[in-house]
Amino acid sequence: MSTQQLIELLTACKAAGMSPSAAAAAVMGGQAPDQVPSLEQARGERTLMGAIAPGDLSIGLETVWSGISASELAAILHSEFPKANAVEIAQAVQSALPNTAQSEMYAALTGCGFSQEDAQGAVNILYPASVTVQANQAWQSTGVNLTGKQRTEIRWTGGMWTANPANGMCGGAGDRRFIAATGYTMPGQPEGALIGKVGDNPVFMVGDAAEAPGGQSGLLSLCINDDLNGIYGAGLSDNEGALSVTVETSAT
Repeated sequence: MSTQQLIELLTACKAAGMSPSAAAAAVMGGQAPDQVPSLEQARGERTLMGAIAPGDLSIGLETVWSGISASELAAILHSEFPKANAVEIAQAVQSALPNTAQSEMYAALTGCGFSQEDAQGAVNILYPASVTVQANQAWQSTGVNLTGKQRTEIRWTGGMWTANPANGMCGGAGDRRFIAATGYTMPGQPEGALIGKVGDNPVFMVGDAAEAPGGQSGLLSLCINDDLNGIYGAGLSDNEGALSVTVETSAT
């Protein structure tokens, strides 16, 4: 069934006084009212059952019921496609509402019955993060909450910084001429390197690029490898520059 045919059927349902959810159920094979003979005809031709994808139904509903919310779309889609996972439902919602905010999508997914973990995992995949990490600040949130069940890559994409202006600027890998001492963000790694942490778990080396440790859940934060508490001198206060970093998540 083409998207235009689907829209025509949904339009007929709306004209018959049906709500978006009732129209979706009818189009997907439920009981069709007498006022919508085109549904029965299409069903008789076996063009409906199994022929409509979540994204197509989402686009059709938004076209006919302009202004429908992400939450209502997610609820309808989850009802009509109960085997679809959170990512698939979120992708279908985005097909019709591409500007849906991350927080709105999370609320829509949890509101239609997905667990917080599944909703967060879907949001992480569909909304890659781009953040700026300042050299003169301690741990900085990326806004990404990891579930511990996905693959998350952190990558330095631009910018330069320094943990010691006298030694010059460096990128995510840090300045390999100088190895961090006790009291630094991550002792034993290059000074000025990009360091990560998930929740309250141990820190890990990011450098130019790295995957977050598997099995760890919590908020992903980033920081420069430097003397955080000023044990050896100025600490973070004399640092300069910033790094641009992307955080991308995919299913394992």
